[in-house]
Amino acid sequence: MNIYSTMYRPRKPEGIEERKAYIVGGGLAGLAAAAFLVDDAGMPGENITILEKRNDVGGSMDGMRNEFGYLCRGEREMEPYMECLWYLFSKVPSLESKGRSVLDDIVEFNREEPIHSECRVLVNRGERYSKVHDYRLSQKDMADMQHFLSLPESALEDKKVSDIFDDSFFKSSCWINFHSCLAFKTYHSALECQRYFQRFALEVRHEYLEGIIHTKYCEYDAMIKPLMTWLCSKGVKTAYNCWAYDIEMDAACNTAKALLVRQGEKESTISMDEKDIVLVTNGSMTTNSAFGDNQTVAPTNRSTDDLGAFTLWQNLARKNEKFGHPEKFVGQIDKTKWVSFMPTIKGYPELVRRIEEMTGSKAGTGGAITILDSNWDMSFELHHNPFFLNQKDDEQVMWGYGCYGEKEGNYVKKPMCECTGNEIMTELLYHLNMLDIKDEVLQHSYISTCMMPYVTSQFMPRKITDRPKNVPDGCTNIGFLGQYVEVPEDVVFTVEMSVRTGLMAVYQLTGLEKDVLEVYPSKYDVRYIVERLKKFAGKTAADRLTVDDVPAIQNLNEDQMKHMAIAMLNSYPPYYHMYLGRDQTVPLKESVLHPKAPLSK
Repeated sequence: MNIYSTMYRPRKPEGIEERKAYIVGGGLAGLAAAAFLVDDAGMPGENITILEKRNDVGGSMDGMRNEFGYLCRGEREMEPYMECLWYLFSKVPSLESKGRSVLDDIVEFNREEPIHSECRVLVNRGERYSKVHDYRLSQKDMADMQHFLSLPESALEDKKVSDIFDDSFFKSSCWINFHSCLAFKTYHSALECQRYFQRFALEVRHEYLEGIIHTKYCEYDAMIKPLMTWLCSKGVKTAYNCWAYDIEMDAACNTAKALLVRQGEKESTISMDEKDIVLVTNGSMTTNSAFGDNQTVAPTNRSTDDLGAFTLWQNLARKNEKFGHPEKFVGQIDKTKWVSFMPTIKGYPELVRRIEEMTGSKAGTGGAITILDSNWDMSFELHHNPFFLNQKDDEQVMWGYGCYGEKEGNYVKKPMCECTGNEIMTELLYHLNMLDIKDEVLQHSYISTCMMPYVTSQFMPRKITDRPKNVPDGCTNIGFLGQYVEVPEDVVFTVEMSVRTGLMAVYQLTGLEKDVLEVYPSKYDVRYIVERLKKFAGKTAADRLTVDDVPAIQNLNEDQMKHMAIAMLNSYPPYYHMYLGRDQTVPLKESVLHPKAPLSK
């Protein structure tokens, strides 16, 4: 981060007080854009209008309660080097601690309750996967990895991950830990996968989940609520149940002229001056989500009549190639859907007690646990109490999902996408070897399920031009926000992408004389490269590399050159630990917890 050029307060852009901004979509990306318009660019809050199709903001970062229990479609995985995200929340006042920011709250909470997992992967109905730390690859897979990371992105357009790697790689701990955290599948984009491997090269103890940041409450309560409270105090307006389904453009598709809006049954047009700005969320991974519960299957909504943000994107894409190709992401539901589930367990602490004992982690600190031999490829996590505001003392919540829910379960002989909440919970208990308490768990649980047809649509194979640029070439007053925007070097399926696209669009369209925070450049840091080499060689950060560990050096002709190269690599110090807690001896040790789950043979 260049503090000199990114943290100073520039002069307001000329005429900013007379300009208006319309933000289509009240998810994190839209709220972030509003924040940067107000606080960085100096636009009066009352000049900003957010158009939100639902009756609440937050988009995919939801978290709510009905009369029976809690509903939450997804989970976020945040890390310390999401620079735009933490820049935003360094501005937002805490709702709990006067004079402090949301960022202050989050840092303090993670010092007190850091995530550290010693039960990242389970197998054989309750055993810890003994190879979880072994990232060694075969010579062929290692050569494929090196080749993959060296390729230009143009060589990976429209390719799948399975076009690059053999089946043996997909059985490695490297892939198991990577894909289960992110719902990345073998038929997803090789281009996006390469960006992920480069962007998060710094996660050298990924199987411990060290460096994963969580919040005191669900992200809606901890982040969206204070952000929205702050924006309202600045005068920002929100039109609920309101959506722009199309935008009138000039002949060259450079300047937005009017928004075509639908609010309830009423349609209207919002005319725009050329100096006004429109920021468009052009897709949502939670489009057409549908909920189920204990006795009801969450249906798969395949209707294309109203795809919300996707429909607006489709209408714009028909006008000009520079707005991208939404068809690459929409229309393959069976490759982009999965089911999540959130049990609310009332008055029955036994299940949580057993999971804490099995994993060695108290609730909220163990992160995601993946069941390796689950046909559904299930992962779940146990939250602390309270995870929601006003959560009762005798209520405990979990969250999970199945990456391959179209397959038949191991115990419940049905696809996950055809199962009720009770059936999904039964399958989980089978894998935890806890069927003896099934009746009690189901009796005391409200299990919310959610089918999301497009939840991994942003991962589908693509060309770079299939997603629009943040501000497309030639555009004067329209920008794009969210997970379906092309931002060089950064990755989708992250809250960082939502916030970054808001920041970049605001700076460019307002003419703000301030540098954009760079994507954290871990892929250029030789220290990360060295630690990755050690990881793939089965070594720790404290170990030294040898010639045999680095295939590229093995092929050098002169022994003296080989030894010089290895000496140089071994001279680099390890990078900072990602562990977030106060006790910085933890990341130096193989184990600090005492999980009762035995190691697999």
